[in-house]
Amino acid sequence: MRKVKKVEMEESGSIKQGIGFLLVAFAAVDFISSYAGVNLTPFLGPVSTFSPIIFGSIGWLLINSDKEQTD
Repeated sequence: MRKVKKVEMEESGSIKQGIGFLLVAFAAVDFISSYAGVNLTPFLGPVSTFSPIIFGSIGWLLINSDKEQTD
């Protein structure tokens, strides 16, 4: 029964990491597109200037959240 619980935790961790990688990738694309003059997050208003930092930070936290749980 413990093996089943461990597998469920690993799957949820991989989902978190997948979402984290997507957020970091979106942050990179958003940052690069800002130099081309394209705003990917106009719905955020004045905060859209900092959206790559925000999305990248959230993604990084999701990617590294499993490392903190295992320690």
